[in-house]
Amino acid sequence: MKGKQGLFIGELSRQVGISTQTIRYYERLGLLNQPKRTESQYRVYSDEDAERLQFIQKAKRFGLSLDEIKKLIDISAEGVPPCGSLKTMVKQHIDELERRIQELIAFQLELVKRYEQIEVWLPDSPAVPNDTTYNGKICKFIERG
Repeated sequence: MKGKQGLFIGELSRQVGISTQTIRYYERLGLLNQPKRTESQYRVYSDEDAERLQFIQKAKRFGLSLDEIKKLIDISAEGVPPCGSLKTMVKQHIDELERRIQELIAFQLELVKRYEQIEVWLPDSPAVPNDTTYNGKICKFIERG
């Protein structure tokens, strides 16, 4: 390629707000096509590359993984609108979040019970428990289970 017709990686990085390392990483994953190169082997990116990077950033706001984003890009490259796949992916993320929220709520309730037990066993007191109290254990509250 003679002359520069596009953006060098640093320019692209500043334009889209993504580090040069991330851009190279996206290339390795196939999220971004391999750029053209100058005679000196500098990467030169097109406006389409900038648009692709902006798409990736926006897709991440939907909670999509890079693998999922790649699937959408691949589907689109086949000439099929990927919006149906996006809907399925987002629904799966919502369902997974709901499951994780329920797990966190259950964990919170369990932790509150454990804290209440510790409060009973170890009331606020200036006295520091001695070795006899712990019988050589690291922390009896954990070891009690």
